Amino acid sequence: MEDVENYRNNGYIYGKLEDYSDLIDLDGFKQIKNYIDNKNFVRHSKYDYWFKYKECSYMEEIVYDNYLKRDNDLNIIDYVYQKAHQYQLKKIEECSFYPTWIFGTSMDSEINGRINNEVLREFQKNFVKKYYPEKTFNKLNTSNRLQFYDEGCEIKLHDDGQPANRICVFLYFLNDEWDDNNGGHLILHDSNGSDIVVNPIFPNFVVLDSDKNLFHELEKVKKGIKYNIVSFYAYEN
Repeated sequence: MEDVENYRNNGYIYGKLEDYSDLIDLDGFKQIKNYIDNKNFVRHSKYDYWFKYKECSYMEEIVYDNYLKRDNDLNIIDYVYQKAHQYQLKKIEECSFYPTWIFGTSMDSEINGRINNEVLREFQKNFVKKYYPEKTFNKLNTSNRLQFYDEGCEIKLHDDGQPANRICVFLYFLNDEWDDNNGGHLILHDSNGSDIVVNPIFPNFVVLDSDKNLFHELEKVKKGIKYNIVSFYAYEN
């Protein structure tokens, strides 16, 4: 387990959930992972496309459930949805737009219910209590999302800015294995100029301290589908 001083000085933790067993119900987390692994989480999702052209930034999205208004054959919708995603990627490339964020997010209500249960909330509350001992928070809020990145998805180098009242960001990686040649690695750029390449497999996880606000990026995915839970943890005044 990373000690408090190192975490606050470095601005991140990159570790294994099993090393934080006094803070997390690991068996409960494995149940969440098993549930997700047995779901087609691309269904009932959306893709976000953030890109720049000249001096302007743009955002478009494709929402799976919008296709349900036209057809209720899920296999056909799966096909059309993926073709629409591929077309968006092709448009960005052929128009010489600069892609900044391209990723998918599950909108499935059952998945969202699972990842927003007490298992993750309790871990995050325990983590903040341990690693921010000098701070007193009245009410804590968290937003847990299942995100995925398939071929063509990427997140360019950025920091997260200073969102109001945000404490930290958690990333829980769910793939059982990941080929390095697939791309899609999270890369953290620490304050010493070093690059930390994260192996995105279970039970690895990352916490980013919003006070440090490190630059980070996600390599473009060349093959396969990477998926993880991201949690934005904040407090209310």
